Amino acid sequence: MVRIKTAQEMGLSEHVQPFEDGLRTGPQSGNYEWWYFDSKYPDGSSLVVIFFSKPVTSMANKFQPYVSFDFLSPTHEHIHTEMRADEYSMSKEHCDVQIGESYIKGDLKHYDIHFKNNIVEAHITLDASVPSWRPYSGHLYFNEKEYFAWLPSVPEGIVKTEIKTAKESFTLSGTGYHDHNWGNKLMIFLMNDWYWGRAKIGDYVVVSSYIYANKKCKHAPTPIFMLAKNGKIIADDAYRCLTYREENPIKDPYTKRYVANTLVYEYQDETNGTHYRITYHKGTEEVERKIMREIISKPLAVVMYLLGFRGSYHRMSGTACIEKLVNGEVVEKVESPAMWEQMCFGKDRIQ
Repeated sequence: MVRIKTAQEMGLSEHVQPFEDGLRTGPQSGNYEWWYFDSKYPDGSSLVVIFFSKPVTSMANKFQPYVSFDFLSPTHEHIHTEMRADEYSMSKEHCDVQIGESYIKGDLKHYDIHFKNNIVEAHITLDASVPSWRPYSGHLYFNEKEYFAWLPSVPEGIVKTEIKTAKESFTLSGTGYHDHNWGNKLMIFLMNDWYWGRAKIGDYVVVSSYIYANKKCKHAPTPIFMLAKNGKIIADDAYRCLTYREENPIKDPYTKRYVANTLVYEYQDETNGTHYRITYHKGTEEVERKIMREIISKPLAVVMYLLGFRGSYHRMSGTACIEKLVNGEVVEKVESPAMWEQMCFGKDRIQ
């Protein structure tokens, strides 16, 4: 049975503690961990920086830290680069990860993020405007031992960014997000696919995901949803109140993967009359798309292919619309630019 354990079952406080954003895994084979940051800016540019303890498909018994950097500039120039270093440190007390000259450090309220290699240098500050949150304990168990954990350390915050390349410099202000993920079994063996997204829509902030387990678990779905307004969380009981649908799927010519043009999260709490609808509409430009053989080593890619894995990744941009309904009528509607992703390890659920 696939389920998210409660905070009490995991020995955690109901409120997120700083150590939860520190190192949670060891270097053992099968373990993985990353600290993710993204931001969007009014001029249409976006930035994603991710600190990894090792590649997410690595079976090594050691840490192999690296940092990935993706920047879509105001002129739609895309910079994708990575950096590795032999010197690194990762604290268990709080978020303090350093890989060479790059680092992410923070205390759930304020973060400093720095990236540097021979192509680009960036410094980002992130100040939380929505408190740290997790769905129950944040630990999704696929059996008694194997799990995937997710902590939205900063569901939304104010971002200030400076980026320098050999050609130009940017000073940007916008909205940002940071989460932390880890587990003890490679995701390709536990999950078939997921959609994940987050958006700042007027006074609202939404973090949403739908995770489908592998075929062995009959593609059992796990809904995850959080809605905040003016810095206060107002809805997060996904198991009881959320319905979800994917609409208008189109087969991507590069990845050969079906990608939904529209995602709809419907949150309706009958006990208090709360009803919100969040709709993601895919734009014409994708921030990133990859197939598995571009993400992992060639020998492993061959093995995964023979085992039936057809991995792909899409990071998309478009719009997110929130509607508030009362007695079935829309009484409030707000729309904003947004970014979300699809990760798929197995076969398409749509045939």
